[in-house]
Amino acid sequence: MVATAFRPVTDDERAARVVELDASQRAVLELADGASAAVIGAPGSGKTTTLVEFVVDRLQRRGWAPGSVLALSPTRTTATRLRDVLAARVEVPTPGPLARTVASLAFDVVGHSARLAGQVPPTLLTGGDQDSIVRAVLEGHLADGGGPAWPDELGPRVRALRGFRTELREVLMRTTEQGLSGDDLRLLGDRLDRPAWRAVADFADEYHAVVDGLAGRRLDSAELVDFAVAALDRGETAPAVDGLRVVLVDDAQEATRSTVALLRALVRRGVAVVALGDPDLATTAFRGGSPDVLGRLAPRLGLDRVETLWLTRVHRHDDALRELVGRVTARIGTAAAGRQHAADAAGPTADEGPWRGVTPVVTVQADSPAHEVSGVARLLREHHLLRGVPWARMMVVVRSGGQVTSVARSLQLAEVPTRTPVAGRAVRDEHGARHLLLAASVAVGRDPLTADVAADLLLGPLGGFDPLSLRRLRLALRAEELAGGGTRSADALLVEALGAPGRFVTIDSRPAARAGRVAASLDAARRAADEGASIEEVLWGLWERSGLATEWSTRSAGRGIVAAEADRHLDGVVALFTAAKRYVERTPEAPAVGFLDALLDAEVPEDTLSPQASADSVLVCTPASAVGVEVDVVVAARVQEGVWPNLRVRGALLGPDELVDAAERLRAGELDGPAPAAPTDARAGVLSDELRMFALTVSRARRQVVVSWTADDAEGPSVFSRLLPADVPRASGGHPLSLRGLVGHLRHALVTTPRGVRGDAAARGLAQLAEAGVAGAHPGQWYGLAEPTTTAPLVDLAVPETHVPVSPSQLGSFEECPLHWFVDRFGGSAPSAAMGLGTVLHDVMEHATATDVESLWAAVEERWGELEFESPWIAEAEKRRARQMTESLSSYLRDFEASGAELLAAESSFTLDIGPARLRGAIDRVERTAQGAAVIVDLKTGRAVPTSPRAVAEHPQLGSYQVALADGAIEEVPEGTAPGGAKLVIVSSGVRGKLYREPAQAPFDAETLQGFRDRVTDAAEGMAGRVFVARLDEHCEGRNGGTCRIHVVGEVSS
Repeated sequence: MVATAFRPVTDDERAARVVELDASQRAVLELADGASAAVIGAPGSGKTTTLVEFVVDRLQRRGWAPGSVLALSPTRTTATRLRDVLAARVEVPTPGPLARTVASLAFDVVGHSARLAGQVPPTLLTGGDQDSIVRAVLEGHLADGGGPAWPDELGPRVRALRGFRTELREVLMRTTEQGLSGDDLRLLGDRLDRPAWRAVADFADEYHAVVDGLAGRRLDSAELVDFAVAALDRGETAPAVDGLRVVLVDDAQEATRSTVALLRALVRRGVAVVALGDPDLATTAFRGGSPDVLGRLAPRLGLDRVETLWLTRVHRHDDALRELVGRVTARIGTAAAGRQHAADAAGPTADEGPWRGVTPVVTVQADSPAHEVSGVARLLREHHLLRGVPWARMMVVVRSGGQVTSVARSLQLAEVPTRTPVAGRAVRDEHGARHLLLAASVAVGRDPLTADVAADLLLGPLGGFDPLSLRRLRLALRAEELAGGGTRSADALLVEALGAPGRFVTIDSRPAARAGRVAASLDAARRAADEGASIEEVLWGLWERSGLATEWSTRSAGRGIVAAEADRHLDGVVALFTAAKRYVERTPEAPAVGFLDALLDAEVPEDTLSPQASADSVLVCTPASAVGVEVDVVVAARVQEGVWPNLRVRGALLGPDELVDAAERLRAGELDGPAPAAPTDARAGVLSDELRMFALTVSRARRQVVVSWTADDAEGPSVFSRLLPADVPRASGGHPLSLRGLVGHLRHALVTTPRGVRGDAAARGLAQLAEAGVAGAHPGQWYGLAEPTTTAPLVDLAVPETHVPVSPSQLGSFEECPLHWFVDRFGGSAPSAAMGLGTVLHDVMEHATATDVESLWAAVEERWGELEFESPWIAEAEKRRARQMTESLSSYLRDFEASGAELLAAESSFTLDIGPARLRGAIDRVERTAQGAAVIVDLKTGRAVPTSPRAVAEHPQLGSYQVALADGAIEEVPEGTAPGGAKLVIVSSGVRGKLYREPAQAPFDAETLQGFRDRVTDAAEGMAGRVFVARLDEHCEGRNGGTCRIHVVGEVSS
């Protein structure tokens, strides 16, 4: 149990918190009561610090009531961070949080208004919810051919895209913010020749009807603010607004039109607004943000004037970093500001403590993305190990959210602990959460239990299988089926077993026991759902029975990649249960499948308040998630041409930004005025937005900025690389500064250095690492040093009556490459689809009662379900090939009947001892010709069958069969029957007008028979040995090297 104690803050501690402000910051604190102002400062000029001290000044020095000051921040993350700072700094009880988001404030106002009217407060329609509704309506239109009259360029394929839905949601939000009705939107569409806007108006009518039909009142963020503004204008108060005298807006450059509308309503109630920010750092222009809000604050708030104050000193940067930020911001439009560019640098100097000699700006340039990440990881490890920089004081920023997970994972593999913003990831994409959702989806009947789903469940954390264990389980199920006379495929058997608790008890193996636990858990979840359990209860049951809570918690307590992965898995599971709890609270009567539909089909990540692991780690994020963050080292990664900047014009399909301009012109009566900006102007605006995100990124660093990129034949550095100083150095390489790298370095030194001081030091270092349990340090883990587990032969031929099992097919494999034979025989090889198809055709030929194509094809199709293919298109291609080979087989069988020949045996098995060899095989067919000779037939379905005269004459399988026939091992052939040789029947291709080919091996005479017996004897003696030679030139290094190729690599097998 955790004990909590409280004590008063001492005077010394309080004095240590006092912040020394510069003159420009103090000027903000000296604003008159009731004065509104725009405070504009360059990155690192102390805007947030000034905001905090402003609150402290008003509550402590001026004696304002705690509820009279409120700070607004653009996101939940930044608001939470600011709330905690204010709470620690103010040290007085307050009626509510001192910092919150605009949506949080609006929600309080609207909720209070609803309660005053005796109504149930509305719930927020999240971005994921909205996207799901929009998609459902669009899919309904596509299915029935109805819906709005979209222009031709927005056809069904376009409307099925996620990008179209994103723009459609943006337009719906903009119409709310601008107060546009459906008729207004249709008018604008007609007057400005935008037929898409008319279609949006018709869509909006149906969309709002769907939302209104949901249980409870649902409002999206724009509607929420719109309702809050209306409530404030009606004079309705709320606890969060009562007594409010001033609102401070942090990072005001991120303010959207909804934010400005709410601030304007507060101003009409006599509340002052102090907005702090930097237009050069805005990241929300694509969501309706306006970077010029600070420069035009007075008209935006409906005031005659506001004071504009400029922060003149940058406390975060030294001269070099200040110059870099200035190079970027100088190329951005001023957005009705600009004087912040002249701020002086007053940050830390480069010669302070461990930072002495560190270059403020460096690059990492690589010839591949993998080498780029490796270089970045090495630099981060250098700061952490040599300078003691906490991982959490370093950050890696990439341009798009799609890059975050891959870069974070690559850094983890390079021994750099990372974390990513939870809100930037869809819950369904989290490893642990995804498999819990999959299991719940099967349990409640949303998704059927298919072979792919069964494999996913077993290979995931709930089953804990690896591919080899799953293969063994499938083989065991198949073996039971065949033993019982069944023919069902392993896929069908696995699905049946997972759906029937207790089915695995007949298989005595650990994989079967684990699979049985998964089946039992699924059954318990299914029964709970049938009894009316909520989705939260279903998920919780699956989680408790999995045992993963203990396993992942234990792992997360450690260090390194495994701990970081466990932290990430636990974060995802916590986010899942947070979402499930919220769903149950909002819609307690809704079925569990509704939650699964919303979460599994959603393509927009949900914001979340669930806690996240806070271990010391490097944050990997996009520029939007870097707002308000300050660290020592920032890496701007993957700064590639075409990636950063991304100059694609946003909103090109539906024009949400043009709609805002049109709405403003409509209100001003200027619809017939000049046309909107040309596309070139739009691209210039996009470039400014990209520069702002780059400026935001590099300005987060206090000590060093690293810009990395890959330059190879396929991609090169971004134009943003030209913004760096001309003499910017590249980060030095050298020792990788990782445990794995140190082990490799010391092992190399040990084996390449003669015994002496250096070699002895390497040995001592490895001994220390081995004692600490570092992988690869102990000689027992080194390849090439371990003694063979045995030097005994595979078969001891000195023991009497000992035989070496030899099959005709293995004879050929051994003669081609002994190493390949050994690896394939004892290491195992997975059966391919082609092998399965060959087995089916052999079976059809063996049991054929008719020779026509359709009869044979019906037999093939009857067993087709037993075959497994990697994808549907491969299955379709193989089925076409199977049909062609069936036609070839039919042609051969009809020709056989027409020739007057007779079938003596089909799938005839034989056993024959030849010296030390025990030759065992099964012959496809033995036919007696019209002349009375016995001919052996071997069916071949593969594409690569040797057909040259020499290859056929020496064919090991045909030769084995001829020896068996000559020695009387084939019981079905009457004694005295003349030998007629052997032949291959190749049905994969034909020759000279035939659909098949039949190269023949001449009947063996006595000398040839004895020669072949000697071949079998020699092969058996080789198979019994303890050394297996690799045929490098003939097999292992060519394209047919197969499974033995890896074993001839010196680094693996030396």
